[in-house]
Amino acid sequence: MGFDLVTNNLADKAEAGYEFELTIPGSDTPTGAFIKVRGSQSKIVRAYGRKKFEELRQRAVIAKRKGKDVEDIDLEEAEDMAVERAVVKVISWKGFEEDGKEVPFTKENATRIFKEHSWIRDQVEEEADQLLNFQ
Repeated sequence: MGFDLVTNNLADKAEAGYEFELTIPGSDTPTGAFIKVRGSQSKIVRAYGRKKFEELRQRAVIAKRKGKDVEDIDLEEAEDMAVERAVVKVISWKGFEEDGKEVPFTKENATRIFKEHSWIRDQVEEEADQLLNFQ
């Protein structure tokens, strides 16, 4: 019996998602907030990466045509891209509150929260990158 590529398709498993409980950094204290993420191998996440790569390549081509040097990405743009990349990886969440009110998962809420709380974004990235989460 051989290795079945269909039943071991990491892209499909990564697309299905993995739910983890958010923990307070440095203490591993559970928060009661759960996030379901797509794996970095998912088709949606990989398509996002290709799209961003193409945008940056086009920017370089346009600059070259104009005889200009390609401008480096500044810190703000790099952070915005990191936030956007993390948002793409989130399928859903539950247990998030602000001032006692539930914060539903939307792209807008995730973008704002990941900008304000980079440690949450970091955990999303870490969990999405762990291949063992998607077996």
